[in-house]
Amino acid sequence: MAAITVYPETVETHMYWNLLKDLSDVVKKELIRKLNQSLATPSVPVESDDAASQAAYYAILKKFNKYKSYPKGWDGEDASPLTSKVIENFCQVLERVDKATFKDLTIFPETNGTLLIESRIREAGVNLGDTSFSYYKITDNNVAGENGVPFSVEAFLNAISIINK
Repeated sequence: MAAITVYPETVETHMYWNLLKDLSDVVKKELIRKLNQSLATPSVPVESDDAASQAAYYAILKKFNKYKSYPKGWDGEDASPLTSKVIENFCQVLERVDKATFKDLTIFPETNGTLLIESRIREAGVNLGDTSFSYYKITDNNVAGENGVPFSVEAFLNAISIINK
């Protein structure tokens, strides 16, 4: 890997560096390209709604970086850490998602090594596993959703858009 010049960190550059630890070489090269591009792009002031979206996005990144280092038994019992595949899957989502997508969402690790993405304002969530995910949304006492959806970034983002509506 080529030498990397270290610049003063912003929240975004810090996030990219932390994600690099767990990714494949191909993904690492792409993140380094994005990092270098973000360092070369001047900061643009954001409006309040953008600021709220960015704050929510960075809160999720902060939680994710904490959760991905949880050891076995992190719950004081026998909980599994997030699996490396769940970490990889969520990193792929983070690379492609618009920050506003996470405005009303939060994340939690599950004791089986999966990652739960839940709405803070609706009864809805997505549980991300190694090869698939499940999602649900409760409206007017009706439950809608799917179990065992094969993971792809596109399918996952579609489920997120469903729970965000």
